[in-house]
Amino acid sequence: MNASAEFVTPTSVEGGGYDGEWVNLEGQVGELEQTNEGLRFTVTDNNTTVPVVYDGEMPETMAENRIVVAKGSVEDGTLQASEVSVRAHDDEEQGEGGPPEEHA
Repeated sequence: MNASAEFVTPTSVEGGGYDGEWVNLEGQVGELEQTNEGLRFTVTDNNTTVPVVYDGEMPETMAENRIVVAKGSVEDGTLQASEVSVRAHDDEEQGEGGPPEEHA
């Protein structure tokens, strides 16, 4: 995994220059479908939509209209994600698995 991956929006991915690059795609989940081959969904920034393919386990809080960060490489305009995190709150991410940590 590339720790220096850039955070990008769907609009910037569509603008080009990211094919073959490792990115953190952030936006709102659009269409969401769990298939035998894995999770297929779209990420939008209300301007552009990018399809995402993810073969890992769907996070429990994953749902349409949630804010996500999908980490992976862009191939022909589609993000091949190796990790998906759902925003628990505006400033937090919830990774694959359980609920967000409680803060004292």
